[in-house]
Amino acid sequence: MTERKTMLRAAALTMGLLAAAAAAQAADLVRVGNPASDDFHFSMANVGSDAGIFAKNGVEIQITSLAGGAKLHAAMVAGSLDIALGAGTDIGLLAKGAPEKGVGALAGKLSNFVIQASTLSKITTVEQLKGRKVAVSSVGALTYWLGQKLSQHEGWGLDGMQLVATGGGQANVAGFVSGELDAAVTSLEAALKVEKAGQGKIIVTFGDIINPFTAHIIYATDDMMAHHPDTLRRFLKAWYETIVFAKTHKAETMRYSHQATDLPDDLASKVYDIEMETFSTNGRFDPAGLEAVKQALVDLGQLPQKPDTSKLLTEEFLP
Repeated sequence: MTERKTMLRAAALTMGLLAAAAAAQAADLVRVGNPASDDFHFSMANVGSDAGIFAKNGVEIQITSLAGGAKLHAAMVAGSLDIALGAGTDIGLLAKGAPEKGVGALAGKLSNFVIQASTLSKITTVEQLKGRKVAVSSVGALTYWLGQKLSQHEGWGLDGMQLVATGGGQANVAGFVSGELDAAVTSLEAALKVEKAGQGKIIVTFGDIINPFTAHIIYATDDMMAHHPDTLRRFLKAWYETIVFAKTHKAETMRYSHQATDLPDDLASKVYDIEMETFSTNGRFDPAGLEAVKQALVDLGQLPQKPDTSKLLTEEFLP
């Protein structure tokens, strides 16, 4: 009897291993891109992968980071990616004909964008930014629009600050060190690193002055939607399960996201506390947030009028 039980257990174990192997082989590859490797929002792809959540849903993801939204969506058009984790304002590219749609809300509030003043500028309040040189990534970019909106918010008109296109990143740091820049519109992650180095001070978080908004959206190619709808549904199911997991597992989320953000633990903890609340847990689009995005596209001159988002976004693949 004992021998029979042992054989049964062995057979059950073998069947379990074979089933697991079959499930692993059946996982569908999804090529996922983002416009910035160190952005905490986009690192949720790493979190879901390392936590085994995508695998549980029969999905294997391949993550590629590109330099900016234009290159991200160019890769989508070229067929090199299936999914793009991008900015809400990227819907302007869809309105111009990019063969893709927004398939789920990623994040709302703009808590991941700030204005940071250089230490040399001695600026400590918003009022002191008037007339100062403030870096933005490029003319017409979201950072440019944010700078203009802050100027309007303070009653200075659109040109209350001297917005200087630098390309962002190290160019901003170099401008701080040389004294050529007084401040910069930048990501929270980058600002915290500069602040820790003693080169800057965060003055404004844009989520506090521009709300509601749709900061980030998950995009899928037309090909993905037409030919792999089940895979897309499982990807989105896994994504939002990842967000629910991340909201209740801070330590694990910080560890899994580190390979993307490369933030030390103290800064990673701050970013988590500030940005985690901005994530959507169900992917539904907020009409008010989308209206703000559409207005931004018109303000930036990217579109002559607000686009019809019913043709650019869909919720049919959401869990």
